[in-house]
Amino acid sequence: MRSVNTTMHPKLSLFIILLIATFYASAQENSPFSRYGIGDPVPGQNIVNRGMGGVSSAYSSGLSVNFSNPAAYSQFRVVTYDIGITLDSRTLKSTNPVLKYKSVNLTPSYVALGMPINQKRKIGLSFGLRPLTSISYSIAENRKISSSQDSALYLYEGDGGLYQAFVGIGKQWGGLSIGFNTGYMFGRKEIGTRTQPYDSVITYKSNSSTNTTYSNAFINAGLQYEVSLNKAKTSVLRFGLAGNLKQTLNATQQTLRETFTYDVNGTPVKIDSISQSPELAGTIKLPASFTAGISLNNTVNNIEKSTIAVEYENTAWSNYRFFDQPDRLINSWKFKVGGQFTPNPVSIKSFWNRVTYRAGFNIGKDAVNADGNTLPVTSLTLGAGLPVRKWRSFDYQYTIINTAFEFGKRGNKNNIITENFFRFSIGLNLSDVWFQKRKYD
Repeated sequence: MRSVNTTMHPKLSLFIILLIATFYASAQENSPFSRYGIGDPVPGQNIVNRGMGGVSSAYSSGLSVNFSNPAAYSQFRVVTYDIGITLDSRTLKSTNPVLKYKSVNLTPSYVALGMPINQKRKIGLSFGLRPLTSISYSIAENRKISSSQDSALYLYEGDGGLYQAFVGIGKQWGGLSIGFNTGYMFGRKEIGTRTQPYDSVITYKSNSSTNTTYSNAFINAGLQYEVSLNKAKTSVLRFGLAGNLKQTLNATQQTLRETFTYDVNGTPVKIDSISQSPELAGTIKLPASFTAGISLNNTVNNIEKSTIAVEYENTAWSNYRFFDQPDRLINSWKFKVGGQFTPNPVSIKSFWNRVTYRAGFNIGKDAVNADGNTLPVTSLTLGAGLPVRKWRSFDYQYTIINTAFEFGKRGNKNNIITENFFRFSIGLNLSDVWFQKRKYD
């Protein structure tokens, strides 16, 4: 006798709600670096990988969705829900003039679901939604109006970002795994300059804004290759490579010039439109990128006990074009080292022996080159995987809370603006068993 349930699965309902929340949420970190290119990149790894310095290309686990390298999808054993959020704290410092600004924001990191399609043939599928970049800044400047000797307050503002809705598949043949992600990228970039003359009694405030929307399909790929170092295959050396070729976004742009005033609540209210251009069609060229790494992995009962990995990442941002125009961007790179260790993954008595402890660091060069000096980037990471549900060999189900702490800095004494940042990320991995016939005795 089979049981039939026609209601929506509660975990699937939660997944759909968080998927919608990810789409509508936007960061407000007020970072001037987000003015350039397609925005400030959002950390692109799973929270498990963020705790290990960001290493991901050679990481493979059936307990999380490694969307950074779709070749890892082949390792799914049960349906895996993977959800993450990040608390982002930043401190910006300017040397000329001497200023300091702090911001703290809570934003979604990703919502993803992975599942095995055929365990015997090692085929896995994943889909989800995640932000790729964020545009959010508001900068005030006092200076003279270009056409006169009068002074005015100039307010430069930006909002938007780029999102990715993806679906991917991975398959393993012996020691080789290959995977692909495809889907849809979409977003917007809204930038504007508000001018407020100090003699505002006889002169209207003005606003000049440019709004751009963009979208297109995308594809990226990855591969992993494993070499067993012993007969029991409990010690494995894994090589990983992931990346994408140049991508093109189709875009439309509209420019608006208007006068405005503020209401009693401080909200801008339009007085009159001076000019509004028709929509201009164009393209945005995103550069090619790749990530390559190697990891040494040890397992117990097919569960990872320890991992140590190194990785190199490179993106050719000098090839970026926005409506055929370059930006103040240069090629970026990052070198990462990280690892994790679980004292005893199948321990029955001790919770702390089942906890996975993670650490790592990375160094590199940022893509933004606004002041003519490169922006060095360094960060240190710590993390932990906290098992809520004990591992059980007969059903492989699990519930894990993953955490990651990242302390870092962008820029040095040679840069006009530097940024210290702290990120606390928390993720939830839930498992479930689908596609199995249930019977009553």
